[in-house]
Amino acid sequence: MEPSVRYLKCSASPTSGANVAKCEKRGISACSKCRLVRYCSKQCQEAHWSSHKKDCRHPYNRPDWKPTWVSENREPAFAGGDTPQTHFGTHWAPEYLWGNTPAVDYLQLERNEGIFESVDRDFNLCFAASGDIRNLVMTVNGLPDDYQGRCKILLNDRSDHVTVRNILILYALLRDGRSPELAAETALHLMYSAALRSSDSSELRHCINAVYGDVMSVFVQSPAFSSIIRMNSCGMRRKSFPIRGVGTLSIEQDASNLFGEALTKLQASHNLQDSRKAMHDVMLSPERVDYRDRYLSGLKPSHRLSFLRFRESGVLLPFADADLETFQEPNQLLFTASGKWVSMDSANPLFSWNVNEVVKSGQAHGLDNADIYGCLFVHVKAQFLEFARRVEKLHIDIHVSQLDARVASVLLQKGEMNPTLFGINPKFDRIETSNIADYAGIPSVLQDWSPVLNRGNKNAVVLVYLMNWVMKQPGASYSMMGPMVTANMKDVMERTSSMLDVDLRALIFKANMRRDPAFNNVLYNIDVFLDNHKHLQDYLTSIETNHITELCKLQLRTRNRICSKRFGVPLGARPNALPSVTKTEFYNIYMVGGCEPGVRFLEFGLSLNTTI
Repeated sequence: MEPSVRYLKCSASPTSGANVAKCEKRGISACSKCRLVRYCSKQCQEAHWSSHKKDCRHPYNRPDWKPTWVSENREPAFAGGDTPQTHFGTHWAPEYLWGNTPAVDYLQLERNEGIFESVDRDFNLCFAASGDIRNLVMTVNGLPDDYQGRCKILLNDRSDHVTVRNILILYALLRDGRSPELAAETALHLMYSAALRSSDSSELRHCINAVYGDVMSVFVQSPAFSSIIRMNSCGMRRKSFPIRGVGTLSIEQDASNLFGEALTKLQASHNLQDSRKAMHDVMLSPERVDYRDRYLSGLKPSHRLSFLRFRESGVLLPFADADLETFQEPNQLLFTASGKWVSMDSANPLFSWNVNEVVKSGQAHGLDNADIYGCLFVHVKAQFLEFARRVEKLHIDIHVSQLDARVASVLLQKGEMNPTLFGINPKFDRIETSNIADYAGIPSVLQDWSPVLNRGNKNAVVLVYLMNWVMKQPGASYSMMGPMVTANMKDVMERTSSMLDVDLRALIFKANMRRDPAFNNVLYNIDVFLDNHKHLQDYLTSIETNHITELCKLQLRTRNRICSKRFGVPLGARPNALPSVTKTEFYNIYMVGGCEPGVRFLEFGLSLNTTI
């Protein structure tokens, strides 16, 4: 099957008659109102209008669209006195399957080891709590084109849902026997689309059988045996697979965890209608309309419409792609064994990638930035394709494990984590710990992971990001102060209002200010320009960061060389730098991309007193 997007086809049939094949000519002119569909000629545009007008005239596509709470003249749910529910799902434990921060290249060789100096250098990389594969992909894509070294990667996560998905997506992307381009598109849909084409479903079944066929046959034939395995926790299941190129893909999972939901959902059979309803029950739930509308109120009309198309269809494709009709089989990787939607209602694949780069990718492929999810489709596919080609060309070994991060660090220190690959005394050049520090604490993270940091590499680093520190440090966030405006907030509010083209003076004196979408957009993003560097230092002092870094012979970098310290700030900026962004960049980062202003990225490198 050919990849679905090689050029932008006309959105119409050559005539408006029934049973007429889709027009295969190139779409040249976009609809002047929505910019989401393209036509080869005026005749095709006129013929398609009867179908297109329901989208083009959709309320979301009107500049005067208002959130439901405004039209119903009531308080929005997120502004109530009770603590708002931050996520919503149809079962007790929704999973984080799509990242909520943009993908990062964790090598950043130009600012660290150097590109030329790294051509024949070996690297060991660890993603201790990986979530999805986006950062792994970006990091491999950051290697030199002529890389001659060997890159060994540990991809770990404690969630069975997350780990099984990552293994199957990686295997589909990297297994030999399919072209990288076909593999990239299938992997994209396995990751983000609720429905699949028959070719994608067939590939998923092939991958499930190759990776889990042996244990699934045991599970089906002898449920009693699988129960014994669960009770006795017989140990780890290890397996290795050949992939394109000279590298390997190996896995390590607790056998007791496999015999349950993890394998049952891979055997489940759901029909498309029930699966789509399960997705809609969460992603389009009436109970969460105010939270959805809060996000949509900050978007351009075409982006609201693109958002709706993705949530209704559940398929990541350009808006006018006719291939949508071929996605008729549910994606088992996004549903539980009982057919419920796995993720939470706030999940959005746009939050996983740099939207400024997403738009550039779309434009390079001829898409208008109005089709923001179409731009995301071509961006992710391009990244996956580059990743697959690099694995084929370079020496990349990937080991996927399903362990609590602390357990993983212990096994590494004991030399028991795939010693054939990592050795009995493994040392890593990058250790990315996601936001483990939010619940385990920075001291615990550094104590766990500093022993396996490569102290022979002066650029080696443990990476930490903090999502929730502003909730623990008084004064660190203006957005948590509610609708009351103080003198100290005025300058910050003015900068945010300017970025959003909001008349702040008129807004402040407006009746029912807290119901105004513009006010909520200003308040939600007011911390973008808040100088809370001192608050961050006070927070780090309160949890004795200085003591633990000294104990671990590390130091907190004052200027980051891997991740910008905060969104909108250049890499390498001074510690207290504030975002310096254009209005377009502000919109892409915070409004479309959903970046949280309070998130901070910390880099713990080797102490200056460390002997290398």
